[in-house]
Amino acid sequence: MNPVIKLQSPFPNDEVLASLRREFAATAAEHDEHASFPHHNFKRLAELGLLTLTTPADYGGAGGGLQEAARVVRAVGGGEASTGLLLAMNYLMHHLLGNSRPAIYQSVARAALDGKGILNALQAEPDLGSAIRGGLPGTVATRRADGSWEINGRKAWATGSPIVNWWLVLARVDEGETPQVGSWLVPGNAPGLSVLPTWNHHGMRATASNELLLEKVVVPAEAALDIMTPGSEKFLQRGARVQVWNGLLIAALYDGIGIAGRDWLYKFLRERVPSNLGKPLSTVPRIQAVAGEIESLLLINRTLIDDATYRADTVEALDPTRAQQVKNIVTNNVVRALELAMSVTGNHGLDRRNSLERHYRDALCGRVHAPQSDIVLTNAGRIALETI
Repeated sequence: MNPVIKLQSPFPNDEVLASLRREFAATAAEHDEHASFPHHNFKRLAELGLLTLTTPADYGGAGGGLQEAARVVRAVGGGEASTGLLLAMNYLMHHLLGNSRPAIYQSVARAALDGKGILNALQAEPDLGSAIRGGLPGTVATRRADGSWEINGRKAWATGSPIVNWWLVLARVDEGETPQVGSWLVPGNAPGLSVLPTWNHHGMRATASNELLLEKVVVPAEAALDIMTPGSEKFLQRGARVQVWNGLLIAALYDGIGIAGRDWLYKFLRERVPSNLGKPLSTVPRIQAVAGEIESLLLINRTLIDDATYRADTVEALDPTRAQQVKNIVTNNVVRALELAMSVTGNHGLDRRNSLERHYRDALCGRVHAPQSDIVLTNAGRIALETI
């Protein structure tokens, strides 16, 4: 039976988040082993109204900002990482649509209040790779005579493919001499949209990040969002908001994974009493020093995320470069922290009966989530050399 959790406000307190993390952690190993999607977790999030945390209040949501979203994603991801990843993407998409306010969002928000408005983006493609590295998508949106759109293409890494209700599909428009790109809001059950079961990953196994095939998918005229010329001012402004929210929510997710791995380690060290030592491993100074290094890495992470999310919510000018750097530092710190944990656990750390090895596999995925280190460091270095 699920624990009774009650929210006293639109935003969950630490006790609620800790309870939710424990609940999701109880089935995380099973989902990882079978690469099964955690449907129940999203049912629970819907019951608590947490799927609409970043949906604006005048649409019926909680109207939360990046700070609140990061708190929830950190806790949920610490319980079950794949749930945290899709939740982070859902928060980002509701924030973007809710603040740009296209007419079609009204129906999406209503569905979200009933737990049926989960959003994610489809940007990457098998041939293109990550859209953040540039290039025009191979997916094409064609305007039809009645004003509707037909979309054809193939998308990769569709996280949440069994449950997402609407996809924001990145596509190009071949009209005129200058190519344009935009996003189209496509229902998850649209005719012509099919799931290709390609996901068999080392980490984040429960995300069901399969490929999606779009064959003559037709959506109404109002489903077209932000059709822009690449490199235009509007294009860059929208990209800045996406980079800030994406970078910091991804950082919060992996921070939660690192905390979960740290917690398992400390319990193990307190309970493990080797016969030749006669006392817990937690009493050994060398191991205490390793724990201290892990604490330092996680302190850096928490400080960076809290500062950056506060800035994003309160400062008018967004700083995507800072957000990218935070994501890069945090994910690498988490991998390092879990490597340190592995170094003092011996075979126990790699035993699939223990959660540490799963947390480590999930953490490695942080390095391949966009933006990757080479892009982050090149951008930061170029800007510094131009301005300092």
